[in-house]
Amino acid sequence: MWTLDKIKKYIEDGVEENIHLDYKGAGSLAKSTEKKKEISKDVSAFANSDGGTIIYGVKEFDDLDKNHIPEKIDPINGKDFSKERLEQIINSTISPTIQNIRITPIQTGDKEHNLVIYVVEIPKSNTAHQMNDKRYYKRYNFQSIAMEDWEIKDIINRLARTQVKLSFEYNPSIITEHTKTITISIWVHNIGSKVIKYLDCIVYGDPCAAENISKPFCDNFSPVDIHFSNLIVNKVTIDNNTFETNSYREVILPNIKCKIGHLEIKKEFVKEDNKLTFQISTEDNVEYIPFNGKEIY
Repeated sequence: MWTLDKIKKYIEDGVEENIHLDYKGAGSLAKSTEKKKEISKDVSAFANSDGGTIIYGVKEFDDLDKNHIPEKIDPINGKDFSKERLEQIINSTISPTIQNIRITPIQTGDKEHNLVIYVVEIPKSNTAHQMNDKRYYKRYNFQSIAMEDWEIKDIINRLARTQVKLSFEYNPSIITEHTKTITISIWVHNIGSKVIKYLDCIVYGDPCAAENISKPFCDNFSPVDIHFSNLIVNKVTIDNNTFETNSYREVILPNIKCKIGHLEIKKEFVKEDNKLTFQISTEDNVEYIPFNGKEIY
């Protein structure tokens, strides 16, 4: 759930833009034709890529070495540019219409002045979306860029393949200032229409990330290389000896999520913003999904 405190925390922690997150100052929302084009280009690019969130009303630093890091709240005048106007621009300039977009207005001061932030959450789509300039866009290196023909065809064929989304969970109630490690559960969501029978997840990271992972064990001088899957192994213990009796793959039905394992990370993992890449392989698809420490935590 998006709140003003959560956005302030993003600014305080310097959460950088990435393939799933974009910041836009108040000037990005205006009634000019050019600004409308930018809105629809950015929104369609997220839907055509892996989904994500655009926060309108947060300004980035102007310095080149920090221009993807949020500097401050730069609110929008909700009287001049309403949530309904933003919805109308998105729905009228992108074809086909993107389903299940969520726009959350957040008040930044007293309601009389109606100074707001708009958080636009865009799901990964099952088809390709075209802007009214007849082009298709994708999210790449903090930008929205035009797609190649093969990329458009690949997106249109998404419905024919299995689709997954990763999420992370932890128990914040047990974390104190004295806590040294945090246990993060890794969940896979089946967001497609096909049953997932075989799923393997390989986690990659550099030696700096390995140093800040407590479990599973990682050699501090080697890159991270951890494997998770939907394989269930049954075991039986007889006279202090443990044997594997049989194993099977736990089928993941559409719209169902499944926990595939957990990571125990040190607090330094988040503080140093270590990065991990999750390679998700199913029977008919392979995706590489990068996350940094702040996103995981």
